[in-house]
Amino acid sequence: MTDIPIKKYRLRRARKWLKRNLIPFPIRASKVRAKWSRADRRDWPPSSQDGVPGLDRYEYSWLSQNGEDGVIRYLFDEIGYESRWFVEFGFGAVQCNALRLMIHENFNGLLMDGSEENVSFFNYTAKKLGIERVKAVQTFITRDNLEDLITGNGVPRDIDFLSLDVDGNDYWFWQELTCIAPRVVCIEYNAGIGPDLSWTVPYDDEFERYAKHPGGFFHGASLTALESLGKSKGYYLIGCDLTGTNAYFLRNDIRIEGVPALTPREAYRPHANWLGRGISESRQLEIMQSMPYQEV
Repeated sequence: MTDIPIKKYRLRRARKWLKRNLIPFPIRASKVRAKWSRADRRDWPPSSQDGVPGLDRYEYSWLSQNGEDGVIRYLFDEIGYESRWFVEFGFGAVQCNALRLMIHENFNGLLMDGSEENVSFFNYTAKKLGIERVKAVQTFITRDNLEDLITGNGVPRDIDFLSLDVDGNDYWFWQELTCIAPRVVCIEYNAGIGPDLSWTVPYDDEFERYAKHPGGFFHGASLTALESLGKSKGYYLIGCDLTGTNAYFLRNDIRIEGVPALTPREAYRPHANWLGRGISESRQLEIMQSMPYQEV
């Protein structure tokens, strides 16, 4: 696997670590608060994207990374809000999928992450803005403690939104979740496995993506595995983002005109980041096939 730019991945992670640890909390937090406070997109719905198929026309990032803000905004424009609760685990303190819901739509929510620094920074920044409806909890999630963490933090069963991105046990955590019934689910998939194989990493209480592989290639689950799991839990796949990062699901009782259930092959998008680094889809699949994924 000599064509995998492992040194570049390590350098990129080192630069992020230095930025987090050399710039004082208050300075970083002031920049983030300014970002959170800036104007959201006003040209809504985006008429300039007429003719663009599916969910693609709605993608944009205000406080998300891969266009999630726009897709989530569109979905709730269509189905409305009920509980105004979200749960997100595996989140970024500066940007994450539920931030717009928290800031603009007055959501209550629970954020969970294994990084003490990430959680502390979010709580510090949110407190400075007077945001008290959302709790960020530092914890290392396992199948054994997942449901207790959610119910123990006052989350009701019927929530509007679940975002799941832990770079590892995503499939197993979604499988385990029965204490909440989100109406919309956004979950990261591993596009490098392709649209046909039903694979996930084996469950491991201590799974850490970059400890398993320095380039981060061994992680998560394929779109087919997640689509099959979603179907068994009462959800249907409606699309993936253009970067090949996230898959979106709706609960079976939620219907939007013009948003059909899709097969994994219909919804699949390749991993734009890896393609941009010169790693072809066929090469990505070769790499994945060399790793100990589990068929489900």
